[in-house]
Amino acid sequence: MAKFYFRGEIPGSKSVFNRALIVQSYFPALALQGFSSCDDVVFMREGIRKISQQSYVHCGEGGTTFRFLSLRASREAGEHFLEGTPRLLQRPQKGLMDLLSQLGVKSELTSKALHIFSSGWQKPAAPLQVDTSESSQYASALILNAWNLNFDLEFELVGDKVSESYFLLTLQMLRDMGMVVHQNSRGYFIPAGQTLKKKEWRIESDLSSAFTMASAGALAGQSVLENFPTQSAQPDLVFLDIFKKMGVDFSVQGSTLTVNKTNPLRSLEWDLGQSPDLFPVLAVLCSYAAGTSRLFGAPHLTKKESNRIAKVSDLFRLAGISHEALPDGMIIHGSSNQTPAQGVFNPDKDHRMVMAATLLNLQGHQIQIEEPDAINKSFPEFWSMIGVKP
Repeated sequence: MAKFYFRGEIPGSKSVFNRALIVQSYFPALALQGFSSCDDVVFMREGIRKISQQSYVHCGEGGTTFRFLSLRASREAGEHFLEGTPRLLQRPQKGLMDLLSQLGVKSELTSKALHIFSSGWQKPAAPLQVDTSESSQYASALILNAWNLNFDLEFELVGDKVSESYFLLTLQMLRDMGMVVHQNSRGYFIPAGQTLKKKEWRIESDLSSAFTMASAGALAGQSVLENFPTQSAQPDLVFLDIFKKMGVDFSVQGSTLTVNKTNPLRSLEWDLGQSPDLFPVLAVLCSYAAGTSRLFGAPHLTKKESNRIAKVSDLFRLAGISHEALPDGMIIHGSSNQTPAQGVFNPDKDHRMVMAATLLNLQGHQIQIEEPDAINKSFPEFWSMIGVKP
């Protein structure tokens, strides 16, 4: 097989982009620098436009889009209908409904849409209780929409802090933009009347996508990632620490990350509780490492765009990779000398499963990927950058 080579800039982080778009909806003069044409960002842009018209808003497959736009719509008096795919609406939403109720917003969730009846946020009689046992996105959605309130907002995070790192990303971003958020032993306090202090905001590269391209270099040749955000608050920056543990040959010079093919890779034990999006691609990387790896700490992987533990297991069975699925991750028995396999893989419309299967093909497997366009959710440039046909 041909040696892999990529040099270029990864598109903007959809996580950061969608947060910035919510802020921009309150302050239209805010200039956003960076680029992304992924579905999640497209749906967010269009959803914000439609909220002002009190019309139907389609959120596609995006859990972040749905939850952020629900809180954004609830700030506007009137009726709003947020639609999504059946799978999206089946994902956990109890924390969202509870939060809307505490803000004096009526809502009804059906199999087709979330129907919001709002008179705008009402001042709560007590600090809000934000349940983070399903997702940190409810807490992020709350503070992203706390601009220009006419009352002080107090809230506490309750339950297990699932993917807390993404809430901390939101918190740091808003503080950098000028929002005042006080923290005490019980929770958080945002004074009334918060206004933006920035005129522009740069959207840094998406580190989940960067990890995929960097892993391609580690497995098959070389990746040179330009404008790489070495000081990012994105939780997936942790992949550089993972690379160190696995002995990956990489270097950072200024804002350029260079990753070279590495053989052998070292096996790994890693808690993915705060960076679950790394799991599918990291599992593939571990499958080429010498020895047994254990990825753990992320039971919420079963409630992503697909059940990612089950889908990685399906992919590995197809490829003949020895493994054991865990309730919160996977044990992987790696080998650098895999026998190429053929077959058809259904990624269950999950963009990260498309990435994982493609890395196996880059290594000589011949796996036909059904519905390869699922990649458009986060990384539509993927096929041109990876150089492998779907």
